[in-house]
Amino acid sequence: MLQSIEQMIFRNLTPLSIRHLTPPDIAHAEGLSAAVYRQLELEFQTVPPITMHHLDPELMSGVWSACRETLVAGPYRALKEAVAVAVSDSNRCPYCVQAHTSMLEGSGAHVGDDGVPASIVEWAAATGDRENAIGLQPPFPRNSAPAIMGTAVMFHYINRMVNLFLDDTMMPVVGKLPLVSGPAFRLFSNFVSGRIATLDVVPGRFLTGEPKMALPEEFRWAEPDAGVSGGLLRFASSAESAGSTLDAAVRGLVEEVVSEWSGGLPGPGKSWLDHAVAVLPEHSRPQARIALLAALASWAADDGEIAAFRGEGADDRSLLDTAAWGAYLAAKRIASWIPAP
Repeated sequence: MLQSIEQMIFRNLTPLSIRHLTPPDIAHAEGLSAAVYRQLELEFQTVPPITMHHLDPELMSGVWSACRETLVAGPYRALKEAVAVAVSDSNRCPYCVQAHTSMLEGSGAHVGDDGVPASIVEWAAATGDRENAIGLQPPFPRNSAPAIMGTAVMFHYINRMVNLFLDDTMMPVVGKLPLVSGPAFRLFSNFVSGRIATLDVVPGRFLTGEPKMALPEEFRWAEPDAGVSGGLLRFASSAESAGSTLDAAVRGLVEEVVSEWSGGLPGPGKSWLDHAVAVLPEHSRPQARIALLAALASWAADDGEIAAFRGEGADDRSLLDTAAWGAYLAAKRIASWIPAP
């Protein structure tokens, strides 16, 4: 009974938190999308950070595969939830901080426990800045590195997409009511997150075949773990496919800017963004702005930026793919500088 109510909430209410994109119709999905939703309901839940990708089913499947194999499957769940919270906090993503604080509490663990040392929070929070990241010794053994590092990298992607396309709270309606949001959060953590965070999920059960491309060099530290490397490979392949739809000049510019980024704030306000896109034809600038904001300052992407891109004829799929590719480039760049144990 409780699980049926939970499923109803996730299918019908949580999509209300999605902004700027058409929400998914989970009950009537077909093909790969339906397969993703089925696996999500069995092993996690149909959460908007995954389902908002539904306009590009291959991308949604790739994102879920990587999140499944890093965060959800296998051991170290509480440790990985602590990583998710710390990375999300560093990326100014209140939705993900709230959601994964709930998962951490639901797992029954707390930062400072024997299994979740405070050093893991310090490490995770530093991963988004190259200078800080390379100076920290990873506080976990080599055999757990692919899953834990992969969780950090995937949340650098997820946070960026959530900042662009979801509300600040994971609980639509009640999350915005001060008198009930606290009790609702505790209830959710005790019953829903507690169930989800303690599920036994077997690694390596992919919904799609292995892509033809090789695992990007930036993710090579994941190779010792077939599940994590397979998830990241499917994520990379689907994100690269999404990026192939962008204007060639936009792609070149965004790749150049992100390749020179070392983390942290790109600059005050949006003057850095104005300067970066000035070399492009005017009609290409809105797309470049969305991709660059997704990569480097997702919290600064406002309604005006979205409207300007739509003004050039962009539909929901184009908006999703542009943002996803930018966020992927940033996550891949971060993956390149996180030292393995």
